[in-house]
Amino acid sequence: MKIGFLTPSIYMYEKRYSERIFAPGPLARHIVTGLKRRGHDVFWFSAPEETDVQLTPGDRILLEDDLKIRVFQDLTNRDKTSLFATKMYYESDLLTRAYTEARKEGITVMHDFQSFGHLSHFYEEESGIPTLYTLHDPVPTPDMLEYWIFKRFPTHRFLSISKHQQEGELKQYFFDTVYNGIDVDRFAYNPEGGDCFITSGRMQPVKGHDAAIAAVKAAGQKLRMATWLNDTIKASTYYVEKIAPVVDGNDIQINSLMSGDDLVRFYQHARALLFPIQWAEPFGMVMIEAMSCGTPVIAYNRGSVPEVVKDGVTGFIIDPDDTDYPGKGSWVIRKQGIDGFVEAIRRIGEIDRAQCRRHVEENFSIERMVEGYERVYQRV
Repeated sequence: MKIGFLTPSIYMYEKRYSERIFAPGPLARHIVTGLKRRGHDVFWFSAPEETDVQLTPGDRILLEDDLKIRVFQDLTNRDKTSLFATKMYYESDLLTRAYTEARKEGITVMHDFQSFGHLSHFYEEESGIPTLYTLHDPVPTPDMLEYWIFKRFPTHRFLSISKHQQEGELKQYFFDTVYNGIDVDRFAYNPEGGDCFITSGRMQPVKGHDAAIAAVKAAGQKLRMATWLNDTIKASTYYVEKIAPVVDGNDIQINSLMSGDDLVRFYQHARALLFPIQWAEPFGMVMIEAMSCGTPVIAYNRGSVPEVVKDGVTGFIIDPDDTDYPGKGSWVIRKQGIDGFVEAIRRIGEIDRAQCRRHVEENFSIERMVEGYERVYQRV
C-alpha cells in the first residue's frame, strides 16, 4: 500500500524546537518506521530529519528564520501572532507539496497525524484523496473552531486515540480508534521498583499534582514530580498557592521534565505513578510508559483511564467524586477522591509489576499501534 503520512508542524523540527512538548512527534516516527517494516511504501511529509522512509520537508526558511507578521488591526501580540502565522504558512506549504506528490505517486491513503491547523480537510475535499485524521486532543465543544471542522466535513474520517474520546454528540463522525503505543524495549522492565511515588506531566491544575501531594502526605509517603518549570509557571496562582509551599526538597521534590534514559530510570525506580487528573485525558502516555517499566498506576476514573489501566491488576482506578462516570463504584477500591488514593497507595504492594509490563506488551506496544493503523488503512 502507498501511504502518505502528514506531520506538517514546525514542532517536528527538533533542531530548533527540541524543548517543545509535541506528543505526536515520537509516535509519528514509530509509525512510519513500523509501516515500512511491514512492507508499505511510506511517503512522510514532515520537517527535515534522518529517516529510512521517503521524506518531503517544508520550506526551511519557515523553520529556521524568525519571521514577523506585518502589524495590522486587531493584532495585540506580534510575537505570538507571528508564531501562529508561521505554523499556518508552513502547514499550507507542506500540504500543497504532499497532495501534489500524492497525485503523482498514486498514494492510496493520506493520514494527518498532527494536532494543529486541520487544513488538510480542504486539501482532501479538493483532491478527493482519502485522508484520515487522528485527534490527539479532547473532542471540541460548540464554541471552538475545531467543532466547526467536524460540522463542515461530516463525511471525513476522524480517528480517536481512545474510545472515551468519541463519547458525546460528535461520536457519529469517528471512523475508528487506534491506541497509542511505545517502544517497550526503551521503557525496560524493572521488577524491583523503588520507595517513592511519582507524577509526570505539565505543572497545570488539570494534571492534579496538588492532589498527588495531598495523597502521599496523608499516607506518609514521598513524592517526586517530573515537570517543566519556567518563569510563567512559577508565577502562576496554581504553583504559588498549591505547589511551592509544600515542596520541601525531601518528602516532596520537583525534578525537571525528564527525557531519554533519565525518564526511564524515573519510572523504573518508583513504587507507583500517581495520575489524579482533573480532566478527561484523551489517552495519557505516561501511564503506559510507567507500566512498561513495571510501575503500577493509581488514577482517577476520568477520560481514557479505564481503557489503559486494568483495575486491581496494573494499578487502581479511583472515582474522583459522586459524578456518574462510566464504571463508577465498580472498582476494587470503593473510597473516592483523596481517601481512595490514600488506600491505593497503602495497598500498592498487591500489584504484580510483571503484570503491568505484560499489559503494555500485549496492548500498547509500537507493533500494536502500527497494526491498528494498518487495519484502518485497509478499511479505507
